[in-house]
Amino acid sequence: MHPKRLLVFLTALFTATALCAEIPLDDFLKEPDFSEIRISPDGSKVAVTARWKEKLALSVIDLKTKERKILTAPPTMDVVNVRWVGNNRLIFTGVEEIIWGGKSANGGLFAIDADGKNPTVLNESATQKGKKGGGYRGVNFLSYYGDSTDEILVRSNQRRALEPDVYRMNVRTGIKRVVATNPGGVQYWVADHKGAVRAAFGQKGLERFFLYRDTANGKWREIKRWKVTEGGIHPLAFDQDNRMLYVSSNVGRDTASIRLFDPEKGVDVKELFASDTYDVEDVVLARDDHRLLGYAYDGARPTWVWEDKRLKALQSLLDQELPDTVNYFSSMSTDGAWTIVRAFSDRDPGTYYLFNTKELTMEKVFSPREWINPKQMSEVRPISYTARDGMTIHGYLTLPAGKEPRNLPLIVNPHGGPWARDSWGFNYEIQFLASRGYAVLQMNFRGSTGYGGKLLEAGYGQWGLAMQDDITDGVKWVIDQGYADPKRIAIYGASYGGFATMAGLTFTPELYCCGINYVGVTDIALLLKTIPKHWEPAREELELKAGDILKDRERLKATSPLEHADKVRVPVFFAYGELDERVDVKHATRFVSKLRSRGIPVELMLKNNEGHGFVLQENNRDYYTTLERFLAKYMK
Repeated sequence: MHPKRLLVFLTALFTATALCAEIPLDDFLKEPDFSEIRISPDGSKVAVTARWKEKLALSVIDLKTKERKILTAPPTMDVVNVRWVGNNRLIFTGVEEIIWGGKSANGGLFAIDADGKNPTVLNESATQKGKKGGGYRGVNFLSYYGDSTDEILVRSNQRRALEPDVYRMNVRTGIKRVVATNPGGVQYWVADHKGAVRAAFGQKGLERFFLYRDTANGKWREIKRWKVTEGGIHPLAFDQDNRMLYVSSNVGRDTASIRLFDPEKGVDVKELFASDTYDVEDVVLARDDHRLLGYAYDGARPTWVWEDKRLKALQSLLDQELPDTVNYFSSMSTDGAWTIVRAFSDRDPGTYYLFNTKELTMEKVFSPREWINPKQMSEVRPISYTARDGMTIHGYLTLPAGKEPRNLPLIVNPHGGPWARDSWGFNYEIQFLASRGYAVLQMNFRGSTGYGGKLLEAGYGQWGLAMQDDITDGVKWVIDQGYADPKRIAIYGASYGGFATMAGLTFTPELYCCGINYVGVTDIALLLKTIPKHWEPAREELELKAGDILKDRERLKATSPLEHADKVRVPVFFAYGELDERVDVKHATRFVSKLRSRGIPVELMLKNNEGHGFVLQENNRDYYTTLERFLAKYMK
């Protein structure tokens, strides 16, 4: 196969729209033309999901004959999570829009041959809304079953909605049989390389635990149990010999490291890789012999560290060839001769390449958002600053392209969760705001994940307190650096970020000229009273981190923005979904009523067909159009 011929073929198949001189809103909101690409184990074919009739359809391209065949295009579903089972069978999940919570993999699990024959519904998920336990009952892929081309391992919550079991499933008939019954509280399973499920990680109340068994049918025994405030062990994968485990552990240290763990003796063998700043939580194994290839973690930028000398050399070549992007191997043939490379950056939403690692040739396959011109996008700088108590806070500052980075209008954008983190890469919302001339500040305040236990636990019980101080200190840092005009600063967040927005407007009203609260919490007690059923097993941990309605009544009252609505003195834009199961719409309507009674300018957008975050394209267009107009009006 000649790579140049492949380039011509694939480029002809995936021609994208021309770039525009200006950047209209729809360029940021438009769904990508392509989503996934997976190479078959033998390197002879690639499976691609491409947009067709407004949905992501599954296609297969034979790399020898150059023939592309559309296999399936469900009229109401997008095809996602595509995987090869052998060289001639594919499995995938169907996703459709649902109105009470965004997109969910509720269509079910499906399979089809690479030539389009023998389509099979392996399992259709069943809606359980309104029933005890809530949510969906269905299956999802866990791992391959050894080298089998007929069976896989799947998780299924059909027996207990909140405690999935593991089954072997035939990818041609859909027949499945249980191989691991959940003993209670298990959330994460690990199978060895022969397909035996032998390790598990779970949580009950405020305790987490690690289970292990010697054989596929052996008795589970507890290796370790610890409180959520203590260092723990998360099993990731078995080693080549199926005896030791690779684990992510922060026992005896702040940030999680990768270690080799002996489950028979219940002890660490050695530490393999660690970072003093970031949690390292993933390993990369070879597809053929399962040897350890390297480690992956989310640092200031996404990072891969290779133990394998060949991959280390190939990574170096890639980075020399594509110096302006982060480049990683997203899919690889069993022999490693062919790999799919994804190259992306803060300004570039990504391009996929087919890389022949033996001939060292690489050709572009497609860019999912071809209409985005990276040269028109804005730089996202990793930053850090010191909070008032001395803790280091990491984050990102996006500076609008073509603008002198001095005295800019600034949008402060605290993330949701709050037990999550912002990461470096292309973010269509951030780039949209920057394209309108705004600098954007994102910070991973205490309580965020990915930076070790001290930063995470420093956020416990600190909603509206030290967590909010970290945001305020970040704003002051940007002002002191000269980037931001102190008279033109807005705060904008979603979910917990919406809480932080309203806390900023109530507790530090002098900092901001306006605010945008998107599906945000405004009353902590109301949140705790109205959590969805599927959150109940995690209630104790939620109360540890956010607060207990009875024990912490006075603190919750003192830190809930709704209780201090009289302090808000600038315009606010609220946007909520009336079908939100996480954040009740009363968080908005009660606050809006108080502000309007005082004559504070308020805009309220309620969508009766949306949940926790807007999904429908027309609603998102309405939201961002209103957001753009709101900011232009109050950030002159």
